[in-house]
Amino acid sequence: MENPVNDIIILLCKGIAHRRLYFSGHPKVRNYASSFVARLQEYFRASRRKEFFIGVVDGHFIFDGQRLFGPTVVGRQLIAFMELLRSGGISFDEKVTVDAVSRLMDLVDSQKTRLDSLADARELFRKNGIDTISLAGHYDQQPSVGRGDGKKPWEGEETGGFLQSPTLIYQAVFDVVTRAHGDAAGDRELDIDSARSVSEFMLRFTQTNFADVMQYIHYPDYDSYTVGHSVRVSSLAVYMGMQLSWPEEEIMSLATAAILHDVGKSKIDAEILYKTDALTTEEYRLIQNHPRLGAELLLAQKDATAIDVAASWGHHQRHDGRGYPSRPAWLQPSPVIDLLQIIDVFEALTAVRPYKIALTPQQAFSIMINDHGAFDPALLALFISRIGIYPPGTYVQLSNGAIAMVHAIGNRLDRPRLRIVKTESGAVLGKDQQRELDLGRIAPESLYITRLLLSYLEE
Repeated sequence: MENPVNDIIILLCKGIAHRRLYFSGHPKVRNYASSFVARLQEYFRASRRKEFFIGVVDGHFIFDGQRLFGPTVVGRQLIAFMELLRSGGISFDEKVTVDAVSRLMDLVDSQKTRLDSLADARELFRKNGIDTISLAGHYDQQPSVGRGDGKKPWEGEETGGFLQSPTLIYQAVFDVVTRAHGDAAGDRELDIDSARSVSEFMLRFTQTNFADVMQYIHYPDYDSYTVGHSVRVSSLAVYMGMQLSWPEEEIMSLATAAILHDVGKSKIDAEILYKTDALTTEEYRLIQNHPRLGAELLLAQKDATAIDVAASWGHHQRHDGRGYPSRPAWLQPSPVIDLLQIIDVFEALTAVRPYKIALTPQQAFSIMINDHGAFDPALLALFISRIGIYPPGTYVQLSNGAIAMVHAIGNRLDRPRLRIVKTESGAVLGKDQQRELDLGRIAPESLYITRLLLSYLEE
């Protein structure tokens, strides 16, 4: 991210998103708080300012009179929190501490009701020991933010670059999925409009940058895999919708349904969901109930579509009519649900889980092909041909010792188009130095893939 202000705000928003997944004081949350404070200190030294003020107006972050588009998309939890506190901005003092930021993250997660006044919000901060972070009134009431032409200072002003950032796309989807699961667990209304919005952003970016998005979506940490699963399924859904030349509206509907398809797991006890030992019969029955729970949650939402509900109920339905839960009369066969089911299973097989290692795409395809009756055979064949043995966004080691990221599928499943990220001599290349290489145009015996990597950092 080239904009340091965007970077700072997004670090805070990432910490808030992870606080919803983890307990207070968890190392991941603490690391985000520490990184945020460290970046703030860099900002204070470089700018010679003594405070960092973020305004919130009309659902947008404002900084120095400019509307921040990318951080606004990924920071909905913080914006909603500010609205609950009747605050138009938040200010971080140069003496801000990691403990204060951690307590702020705790408050964002715990505060569910709208306060009566800004004074009440400031008292809430005081009671929680947050003394180096302060709340402001409405942004347009702050001194020195007016414009001579009478317009609001942020009108017509916004920082660009969001659609060029895979980091922001990933964090936006992660944030929406996290909030959906947290809201469902707390019996709150789901923000389905945000899921649709981020689906559109993902579609626009993925049209030319699918590999760049997918390289961000590996998650070896067990305790966030449920959220990571939905993030990756939705990204694959957008990619496949484009590969199949579906209309944009259908692709966005598919992506939104993919984001929400596992929301029923928010009602399953975490001890069961993340259990590493074999499930008991009763525990397995509870797990099998999550599609129905998700469908019921979505039926209660005024903005949910029929596709959202059907995707939740039907993503564990087999093509031959079996699967779980039992198929209701209203759940009609649909290529959207069939494709989502294929993506869901492929992602589960190729990802780390508390109870298993990740399989390679080739191993996953073998299992899926041999599971007769599980999938629409024509759609499965199309999926395999568009994803390949080495899916875009994954890393591979070449026979000459170089490391490359798979940029796109090639004419053969085992000969993709690559982007060299590390030379055979071990030099790591910056993005502007990386060259593309089409293995399909090179004799197989002269250069070939020796193994699939999770990341070139393995080397």
